[in-house]
Amino acid sequence: MAIFENQRMKHILLVLTTILTLACNGQKKSQDKFVLTISPIIDKTDKNNQIIIETLTEFLKTKNSSLTENINWLSSDFQKFIYPYLDIYNIENSKFGKDFFRPTLMEIIPTEKLNQRIVKIAFIGHNNETQESQLKSIYNLIANIHQDKVLFSRYLDYTTQNWKTETKGSLTYKISPNKTINETEIEKQQIDIYKICNFFQCKQIAITYFSCINPKELFEIKGFDYNPMMYIDKTGGLADYGNIIFSGNNSEIYTHEIVHIYTNNLFPKINKFFDEGIATYIAGSGKFDYVWHRDKFDKFLTENKDFDFKEHIDPYERLYFEGETSIPYLTAALILERTKRVYGDKKIIELLKSEKGFWQTLSLVGLTQENINDELRKEIKLPLIQ
Repeated sequence: MAIFENQRMKHILLVLTTILTLACNGQKKSQDKFVLTISPIIDKTDKNNQIIIETLTEFLKTKNSSLTENINWLSSDFQKFIYPYLDIYNIENSKFGKDFFRPTLMEIIPTEKLNQRIVKIAFIGHNNETQESQLKSIYNLIANIHQDKVLFSRYLDYTTQNWKTETKGSLTYKISPNKTINETEIEKQQIDIYKICNFFQCKQIAITYFSCINPKELFEIKGFDYNPMMYIDKTGGLADYGNIIFSGNNSEIYTHEIVHIYTNNLFPKINKFFDEGIATYIAGSGKFDYVWHRDKFDKFLTENKDFDFKEHIDPYERLYFEGETSIPYLTAALILERTKRVYGDKKIIELLKSEKGFWQTLSLVGLTQENINDELRKEIKLPLIQ
């Protein structure tokens, strides 16, 4: 497997090196109109390749106008994944311009099926002032050929078609061939789902759970040969549209992300701050439970007496304590813990349902910009309530 992977990456790098110059030259010639650069290794005389190139050009021109439909994409994908090409929506955008990263068709690769091809696209930007080039991503699509027509589909089903499948309760696991399934974790996950449903007073939701060994493999099954996020963390994952969990934790339990599946179904307009808060309050974050993070947060607040809660309510702010504890996540979780203590579980549900502004929502539980610091510092010194 390692030898094959090394050969594959060497081939990709060779192709990429060849087309970098072509892509950059294409950008220099036409910065204002759409250009799809074609790698010289692609046989343009092949009829199927011609149709794929023509359809890919039209898809790339139109994909940013809608996430919910595209005449060049398989309709069943929208039913299954909701937003099947979300990963490359507006991928061209950069601080250097709206269409800075231009597409290059690297390869069209045969599969075991005569009417199916893998289409490999690189998104490359070139700065004419500095003469520097930047690779944004290398992404794979599936081209489904029927007579003289091509419809694209997501790479996920193709690349995981031989993964082991195991169903337990409402979860359908897709297990990487690079790992051994953990039955103990599957049982623990079922217990957590029961607790989630009991808290929200709802029925179980059918979820597909892709269990990968690490984030790199996770990005690969989503279609990426290269994305800079593949290599930042050794663990991680996400809840995706279509009730899908992508786990890069080498684990069959990921309660934090499963909470997100439930909240996004039950409260479609949930504020992301509270969404991360309830997932952290119920399931912790990363490798550790809420109790562990709460202790770290207490330590953080003791060491940072001037910390102002109201300045850090962006759930996407990458503010971590000791490399593990997300301060915005823990702030949201602590607000919900205080809500439970003072008002009970029903008030938490009211917060999650609220479509009011942030501070208007917090006023429902007696929190204001003036008192939030005192109230949350007081709360974290009380015994944990869950």
